[in-house]
Amino acid sequence: MEATMAAVVVARYTDEDIRSLVHDHIVDPQVEADLTSMQSEVRRALQERAEFPSIAQLDWVDYIEQTAVKLAREMEEDGGDLWHGADVFATRPGEEGLVSELRSQAAWCDQRRAQADALTADARGLRDRYLRTAAGITVEHKDGSELLRAATSEFRHHVAKEMDGGGVPETDAARAEAIEAAARAGQGVGARFTKMLVGLAERLGQRALDCGAGDEALKEALMRRAAEVEELCTDPEALVTRMLASSSWRLWRALNAQATPQGSMNATPL
Repeated sequence: MEATMAAVVVARYTDEDIRSLVHDHIVDPQVEADLTSMQSEVRRALQERAEFPSIAQLDWVDYIEQTAVKLAREMEEDGGDLWHGADVFATRPGEEGLVSELRSQAAWCDQRRAQADALTADARGLRDRYLRTAAGITVEHKDGSELLRAATSEFRHHVAKEMDGGGVPETDAARAEAIEAAARAGQGVGARFTKMLVGLAERLGQRALDCGAGDEALKEALMRRAAEVEELCTDPEALVTRMLASSSWRLWRALNAQATPQGSMNATPL
């Protein structure tokens, strides 16, 4: 009696719905490839030298985490449905082929969920590393100018994007000169840049509020850095002047000065 009762599975779906699961294209090789690619990129970033993150990097790691969390939830739901369907038909003779396929697809979902969970953990670890670096806790070359260097790098990309949507060159003297000319032309470029940059202060401040009770040092450092970013943004034209006179801007110009124009769109690492 116990064995018979244990074998009874109450179906949540109709037989037709369960049979259709195996044809819903749940197993998608592209999903697996995308997960593998994203995890490779995140783990590579974790191995790189800690430097002040760009806004694009912060956006990217947030996107990776959100994507991984969403996918893990979908895989859990799909896998649960497939396992349930397999249990329902496992008690019926002649359905061995369907049960095998349902279980195979369910196992695939479980594997992708585990992969997505691992990606989520790696993305959160990378964001924590980015935040600690931005806060000045784990900067390898901390000398008091790391924030200005980061802002200057962001400014170059901002100006290049405003010009034509292109990137910042490494070996293109003509394009570097055009970017500098656009940066020095004024016309509100400083105000537009600081409107974007102040978003970094807001993000750091929000992350500070998200810090747990056991991480007061990070919370205080993030709040302090957010205030420093806001201060930089109070006078856009003065900030542009500082950035154009900075050693990082001058070094970038020097690296491009002797280069032959190539129309390069290679982005300088941030």
